[in-house]
Amino acid sequence: MNSENAIKIYKDFLKSKGLLYTQPREIVLKEAFSANWHFSADELTSQMHKNGINISRATVYRTLASMKEAGILNSVDFGHGHIHYEAPKTKKHHEHISCEKCGTVCEIEVENLTKTINSAAAKTRFKNIKYNIRISGICEKCT
Repeated sequence: MNSENAIKIYKDFLKSKGLLYTQPREIVLKEAFSANWHFSADELTSQMHKNGINISRATVYRTLASMKEAGILNSVDFGHGHIHYEAPKTKKHHEHISCEKCGTVCEIEVENLTKTINSAAAKTRFKNIKYNIRISGICEKCT
C-alpha cells in the first residue's frame, strides 16, 4: 500500500467516524509511510522533531492508533514494553524475530504459515483470520 492509497482509505475511515482529515493527521500518515523501520509512537515523534516538524506526542499516539484501526498501519508487540508500527509496503505476509538482549528486529517469511493457519481455522469454521506471532531469541551479535 502506498501513501496515496492510505490517504484515501484513512479519509473514508475518518469520515465514517465523523472526524476530519486534518493537517496533523496527514503529517503523521506521511511520516509513518516514509519510515523504513519498525517505529514506536515515541520514536516517530522524536524523528519528526529532529526533522523540524513540531507535533505533540499525544497527536502522534492518537493518529497512529486510528490509522491502525483504519487498517492502513500494522502494529507489532516485540516485548519491549511498547507497540511498534509499520506501514504495509507489500501484500506479502511476514513475521518478526527480535533479540531478547539488544532488541534488534528482523523480518522473516515462514513458508506456508498463512496456509497452515487458514487450514486449521477452516476446520473450526473460523473466517477472517488475523494472527500475530511473536518470535524471539538471541541474535548472533549477542551470543
